[in-house]
Amino acid sequence: MTDWTPLAPGSTEDPAERAARESQHQVLIDLLGAYADRELPPETTSQIDAHLIGCVRCRRELAVHHAMRRRLGVEPPIAAPPALRERIAAAIAATPVPISTPASRRMTLLRRPMVLAALAVAVATGGVASTVLVRPRAEPAAVAALSTSPSAVPLLRDVLADYRRVMASDLPGRARDLDAVRSAVPFPIEPLSGTAVRLLAAWTTNLAGEPAVVLAYRWDDRILLQYVVSEERFFQHSALRQAVADGGLLAARDGAQGIVAWPTASAGTLLIADLPPERLRVIGGAALLARKAAHGAP
Repeated sequence: MTDWTPLAPGSTEDPAERAARESQHQVLIDLLGAYADRELPPETTSQIDAHLIGCVRCRRELAVHHAMRRRLGVEPPIAAPPALRERIAAAIAATPVPISTPASRRMTLLRRPMVLAALAVAVATGGVASTVLVRPRAEPAAVAALSTSPSAVPLLRDVLADYRRVMASDLPGRARDLDAVRSAVPFPIEPLSGTAVRLLAAWTTNLAGEPAVVLAYRWDDRILLQYVVSEERFFQHSALRQAVADGGLLAARDGAQGIVAWPTASAGTLLIADLPPERLRVIGGAALLARKAAHGAP
């Protein structure tokens, strides 16, 4: 795992190269504030996403920025000093009042029917906001706990080992590799969707000699990995079959890692992260319900 430390005594690394690397790294550190506020362009954001996977120092810096944002979100507003309020009031009083002209009055009269017509249409159709408010909520997906230890299920054991290997280094792919990854495997790939998660990278791997696809996402300040395997591999173990027998989610935990799993069309998905399975089931349940809705399942 990458951590930027001073040049060790006796190291053979060129000090000039080390200085150049430190300078480039400082640029990334300076961008972390804008990154935390989601103000960077997509390409720069993707570069920092990949860098954060292997850089302990930058992850600590980012945690500080997130903590500051949360703190500022709960701090009560501070009233402006009386002197400042007086200067603002004086500046407003000194601003010339716009002069009403026949042309400006005609424009106001022309705009009024348009605004009223727009309001009438919004009332008649109910508006987008009203549709969202009255839309019935979908029933949450059923969740079943694994009946045995994750290490006793070969697929879960292989996924956990691969996850820990990937999280100890840089991501081996990019988001733009998704199409190539899809064409490399014989089963369908259904990425997670929604504004809460953002695809970072996609690549293929092998789990016990069988092909699998890995999709990496960022969810707030966390990295999630979605493993997609063939239907045969997913249902190979009886514990997995029993957990998702009614079309629900499997939930399990192994140390710091939480896992949720569910079947997809001719494949199976396993979502893993350094989070409790109770949090991962929110994303897994939404994905499962979206799939059922898309395929007309009850």
